[in-house]
Amino acid sequence: MDVTAPVCVVGAGQSGILAAAQLRGLGYERIDILEAGPEPGGYCRTAEVDGEIYDFQAHLIIQQDFGADMSGTAIDELVRRHPVELQPEALYFVSRTDSGKPGFAVPPHFLPLLTTLTAEQSVDQLVEAWNIIERAVRAKHGPGLSGLNFDRVPGETWETWRARHAPLVGEVLQGIALYANMRRPRQPVETIININAHISGHVSQLAKMLLSLHSGRRAELLARMPASLVAQIGSRRPVTLSFRRGFISFLRRIVDDNRLEIQVNSRVTAIEPVGPRQVRVTWQRSGAEHSAIYSHVVVTVRPTQIREIFPRGDIHDLFAEQNCPRTWTRSYLIKAPEDIVTFPTTAPDPLGFWLMDPHGSLTDTDPGRSLHRITAANKQHPGPYWVCFSNSDLSVTADEAWALAKESLFLFHNPELITEAIAEWPVYPSASAIRSGWFDRVAKVQGRHDIYFTGEVLSGPTAECISTFAREVIPGWFGPGAARTPSPDRGE
Repeated sequence: MDVTAPVCVVGAGQSGILAAAQLRGLGYERIDILEAGPEPGGYCRTAEVDGEIYDFQAHLIIQQDFGADMSGTAIDELVRRHPVELQPEALYFVSRTDSGKPGFAVPPHFLPLLTTLTAEQSVDQLVEAWNIIERAVRAKHGPGLSGLNFDRVPGETWETWRARHAPLVGEVLQGIALYANMRRPRQPVETIININAHISGHVSQLAKMLLSLHSGRRAELLARMPASLVAQIGSRRPVTLSFRRGFISFLRRIVDDNRLEIQVNSRVTAIEPVGPRQVRVTWQRSGAEHSAIYSHVVVTVRPTQIREIFPRGDIHDLFAEQNCPRTWTRSYLIKAPEDIVTFPTTAPDPLGFWLMDPHGSLTDTDPGRSLHRITAANKQHPGPYWVCFSNSDLSVTADEAWALAKESLFLFHNPELITEAIAEWPVYPSASAIRSGWFDRVAKVQGRHDIYFTGEVLSGPTAECISTFAREVIPGWFGPGAARTPSPDRGE
């Protein structure tokens, strides 16, 4: 690869910035990053209130691996290379008590099940779930093009997978998906759990709960658990870390440290191969049309924009709505007059990441129930402000959506809406697309005409998934030992 040749990266979200940083690390000198929006960050949105930055969508680094720390993970490598101010956060499950008031609780859908199991059965089934996920991670089945392959039958749905496993195994993995707030109705099992979700500490928290319920048998029950689960139970690291000055500040640090430049308000409208190692990129900025020739182009934007850039042909068909359906999320910054529950703190004081009403928030049988209701609330800074999330669509107005979402804000009396944002949620290929070999078809077009595709639709939406994907594929495509991809333009 000629590192002096110009390369274009389309999109300045996390995928685009990390792809460009990898290219810089490989020695590429001329890298243009074209971003349609007014600032980097992709679908991440921010609001500033009382001098504090609040992130909508992305802001968390979740536990990335088993054991005492996050060493060896891509996101840990990035944070060490580009240090920014982080803060710990803690995870609490909150649900309504019998009196109707909120309180700390085991996720409510676990309670009926746990009453039917002995201590040994509960631990053994929890260990089975842990082993399934750990094997998938250790075998490098995630993150990647196929998600996590946890002992599934090809083409199997989440419901049939759950039906053939012990009940607590299915509930554990379902709970992880709810925690990650990425579940989509009728998604195939392989798309809903990724390398970030299970490492959130969900399984080890349930193990701690079982140990506390049967404190007199702690040693006996610990002996039934694998060493990796015992290690995570004993880990003192925070469940999550977040960026005190916002997620976009982290991306800007990566941009600055790698001497990258981003052309904002530059919406790419066409990408056309014109010859060997020659790709014309056309974009609009300030009402004028611009174009340039690049040796390679890396496309990191969402399928919606890919369809606009490639208005016809197999690329358009690959990322068509039927294969990559759009989904949406609404985020709200609210001001709470008071917190109804007092959250426990430790030194240093963690902030909070709390799941609210997880049972029923997302469902396979009634997709409408997943819309416009708050599924999680997060306090990113001390004070009265909270960021809340809801799965959504465009079928109702902003006022109607807030009125519906407010009904599930049972943690707060009379929450005041400060600001809100709606964004296209991290997209997944549809179940039918995956089962018909969508990922294989994408792999076949990578590098054709010197055009490559990354982004959340391929890597998964979380920080570790995106950063790992960039760390693996960019050197493979552009590094010294990169395989030369045949191109029809070169007659190969």
